Amino acid sequence: MRMAFREKMLWASLASTLVIWGWYFAGFAGAVRASRYDQAAETGNFITAIFLIVVVQIVMAIVLALTSGREANAPADDREKQIALLGYRSAYIALMLIVVMLMITGPILLRIAYDWSPAPPPAMAPVLMGNALLAALVVAEVANAVTQLIRFRREG
Repeated sequence: MRMAFREKMLWASLASTLVIWGWYFAGFAGAVRASRYDQAAETGNFITAIFLIVVVQIVMAIVLALTSGREANAPADDREKQIALLGYRSAYIALMLIVVMLMITGPILLRIAYDWSPAPPPAMAPVLMGNALLAALVVAEVANAVTQLIRFRREG
């Protein structure tokens, strides 16, 4: 079955999101766990991740647009619009649930993080919560893409 342009874009976006943010969060968790968290280095990693996600997705969009011809400029049909709405709905629900969960379990999660890292600096609480909220955004984006990809595959 031939993939539509928007489906190809979703696969490219999902792959880059998982690889780039996976690299960032693995490095962040490793630094916290090994008690070698360096705010300047981690800020640099965050900026690098933002830069990479923007550049990689722009390059992938250009490549896919060039290889897809007219389809890349075609407006979304009703089916594609409906699929996008379902994706956004699942992303919103995922984000809402994770944020509420973080509000409820935040103190517990911070205690676990402090147990991971002996003698963490006092300023780590906002850093940990900020990264937890960033992870929530990434999970919501993944939920959006996965929901849309499942619908594209089912509705062929």
